[in-house]
Amino acid sequence: MAKGLPQIGDKFKGAVQKTDQEQKITDLQAEVEKLRALQSPELETEISKLREQLQTQVGDIAVNIHLIDPNPNQPRQTITQESIQSKARLLKKHGQITPVILVPHNHGRYLLLDGQLRWSGAQVLGWETIRALIVPPPDDLDQSSLLTFLGFEDLNPLDKAEAIFKEITKSTGLELDEVTTSLATVLKRIERNNQIKELTKLLVANSEEQQKGLEALEIINEEQALFLVFLEFGLNPASVKSNLLPMLSLPEDLKKAIREKGLKGAHALALATLSAKTLKISEQEAAKERIKATEQVLKENLTVPETRDLIKGIKARYLTPEPSESKEIKAVLQKISSGLSETTLANASREQLQSLQEILAQKLDEIGKLIGD
Repeated sequence: MAKGLPQIGDKFKGAVQKTDQEQKITDLQAEVEKLRALQSPELETEISKLREQLQTQVGDIAVNIHLIDPNPNQPRQTITQESIQSKARLLKKHGQITPVILVPHNHGRYLLLDGQLRWSGAQVLGWETIRALIVPPPDDLDQSSLLTFLGFEDLNPLDKAEAIFKEITKSTGLELDEVTTSLATVLKRIERNNQIKELTKLLVANSEEQQKGLEALEIINEEQALFLVFLEFGLNPASVKSNLLPMLSLPEDLKKAIREKGLKGAHALALATLSAKTLKISEQEAAKERIKATEQVLKENLTVPETRDLIKGIKARYLTPEPSESKEIKAVLQKISSGLSETTLANASREQLQSLQEILAQKLDEIGKLIGD
């Protein structure tokens, strides 16, 4: 069975809110006043700490940017200078609307759980502090990061696919090839039984309803564990199979274009059909064709249909279209098969058989030359 996977909201139950922490705030205020009454200079540090703690109870606080460390295992692996500059421009124009989310770590420093672009953009602008919400360290930081990004950040499809399947293999204990096989097998069975709609409805169900729904679809044991993870992340398994899973097997040149040049996932999947196997050329030649086509797609900002037309033209240069099936030959084959029976040949004269033999020999020779070519 899948490990217990808390809902996104559960991940932040530790974020202290004023509405349910009034008594704690009162206690902290009393502690500040008590320390002040002692009038001891040595206690000034403690008062500062309590002030900061009090601010945390009230809501988000200003945190020194230089005390924040990025999360090395965050799902977003594609962070371009263009995206950072774009975020910086928005911050400069509108200010910081949403606080970043931090968890305490490493003696007074903080680890970034959500807000990589906001934090990077603030650094570009030379900000000294950034508004942040401090939450207790979750039990599973990698999973919390993924849930946060799925909920609030626009990951490109490659980063999203890699992060999701990393979490899935960790949560279920299945290897990637096992996940792929299981996903394809179950979806094929569900499609055959016309139950795709029933599976899709489970995306908005609660955990108990999801488990019962999967059992009704005869998805049990390891298959159920896998599908529960998909549903926990709010992912339609059919969409995962069609749109996310293929991202993992893209050629490296296309992955690089997604990460560094902003190539869209749908365009990348279309360009991936320019493979060595399809074009019947070497891997190196195929890569050159893909890179050239990718540059044209990006430069001309082609749509997906326009990209497919471009690919069709490239394939036409390499692939010779197979001749269509001849109706005439089909008719001749039928006549030879049914008309030249053993009885018919036995009743023919010697001269007729010799003439037939000569004609067939000549045609067989012509056919041999065509096949040989």
